[in-house]
Amino acid sequence: MELLQCHLKCLSRDLLTDIMARLDGSTLASAACTCSDLLGIAREQSLWKQLCHSTWPSTALKEAQHLISSSAMDGFDRLYADSYPLILHDKVAKNIPALTHISPSNFASFIDVYYSDQCILSRVLDGIPSSGDFCEDDETSDLMRWLLSCPFTLVLLDVGHDEGTGDGNELHPANNQYDHHQILAPHFMSFVHTDHCNELLKRLRLSWVLLDKKRGRAVNLSSWKPLLVKKIWATDGDYEIHFGCIVPVEESVLPHKLAKCLILARCNLAENGYLGWKEISMHFEDTGGVHVCGGKSLTILNQALYCLRSNSRLMVEEGYQQFEELKQEMIRKKKLKETIADWLCLSFEVAIFITFGYYILPI
Repeated sequence: MELLQCHLKCLSRDLLTDIMARLDGSTLASAACTCSDLLGIAREQSLWKQLCHSTWPSTALKEAQHLISSSAMDGFDRLYADSYPLILHDKVAKNIPALTHISPSNFASFIDVYYSDQCILSRVLDGIPSSGDFCEDDETSDLMRWLLSCPFTLVLLDVGHDEGTGDGNELHPANNQYDHHQILAPHFMSFVHTDHCNELLKRLRLSWVLLDKKRGRAVNLSSWKPLLVKKIWATDGDYEIHFGCIVPVEESVLPHKLAKCLILARCNLAENGYLGWKEISMHFEDTGGVHVCGGKSLTILNQALYCLRSNSRLMVEEGYQQFEELKQEMIRKKKLKETIADWLCLSFEVAIFITFGYYILPI
């Protein structure tokens, strides 16, 4: 340690800062633990700001920087520490502050999509679109009741959505009017192999960082790597890619204390071999595969901000597999109950028919 400090004293602070600016977040944090000189440099927010911008280019957008600077977030080091590790599925966080009021405007999302380690799409969502008009203190408003009771879907991008159509049960952004070529042109990529599902599984990455502006907390809701890639032949060969995580929740929120955050991306392969985005959205499901309503979804978002984290993406995938196994088991039990109920009804009807024939028909 003394030798290290001796060598460090031979280097100027500017040179040390330049060296540490080249480190990733984990290495920078480890270097800060070695001595007081490096700790002082590692506390500089400019280093963590640069790390956040390189890891999530959406945070470098003008709108995102305004949201972060005006929030209660302590600094970019806290944003990185909250958002880089992924959610652990097996433990419910303790001491979670209760949501006294539903405040969709408190949430902001920073979404980045990568292909072969190159960022191809960055977007910022401030609040939950279509809910910004309601007052959080007005618990009896029609918009409030609609938000709490309807299925929750947070849509980032929907090329095929046409305002004025639909059943009104999903939360769509009011300002989601992007030019078709503006969406697709910057995000093209050529495929070399014929197995496009495997290509997407290997090369595509997605990050969805949720920020609570009021409390200064953040969390990454994505699995980073795809959890599932499949081709939908019914929609002219679109590819459906699933990202997300399993959020442990209180039993009062969902009976089985697990919620699946599903980030759904849908794209298609053009004739010239390029990939174009058609939809990116996020919603929650329970262990029965049912979409969670807005009230519970906001509670789950709040609990996700305080979940335990891990840098192991294998643990995230294990949690997803366990959730799917539990889901299939519940579906199997439900079908078994329905089958038993059907047999009981049929047996009851047969018994009535036999009894009716015995007493009514002549011997």
